[in-house]
Amino acid sequence: MQRYMRMAVAAMLGGVLVTGTVAAAAASTTGSGSQFGIQIGALFPNTGDARFLGGQTQLSAGLNYNFASGSGSTPTASDLYFDFLNGSNNGGYLHSGGLGVQLRTIGRGFLGAGLGLYNTAVRDPDGMSGNVTGAGGKVFAGLGLGGGSSVELDYHIMPSTMGVNPSGLGVEFGFHL
Repeated sequence: MQRYMRMAVAAMLGGVLVTGTVAAAAASTTGSGSQFGIQIGALFPNTGDARFLGGQTQLSAGLNYNFASGSGSTPTASDLYFDFLNGSNNGGYLHSGGLGVQLRTIGRGFLGAGLGLYNTAVRDPDGMSGNVTGAGGKVFAGLGLGGGSSVELDYHIMPSTMGVNPSGLGVEFGFHL
């Protein structure tokens, strides 16, 4: 299980490096700030089964790309996002990943929601495993902290497999690259 965690961390770090490189190139050619962001934090699953297999506190990480912004009485932004949620406990594991589109308000305080395609994989201590791909999403509220950073409280809704529902409350720190 530690091998999977190391692979996930390495993938996230690789994603950060690639995202940072692309963001720096975009900023130097357009003169505007980057539209890439990264979040990292913790997920607290709702159900006992999810906590038993994935732990009380699980890794929550994400990348996003702002592809459209609108002005008006309530300025909004539309983002593509990738979320990765991971935990292991008691000889089992629980992994979820989602790719989707989110809409959020723009401002120091922000609200939003996202909808996407998620995959959930579970393995129990006896070695039985299963996975499912289906619709999922999130709702969130956050606060900009300045310097391109933010804190976000979110609720992730993910598909269940083998009777395990990985959905839960998350707290994440975000950074615009």
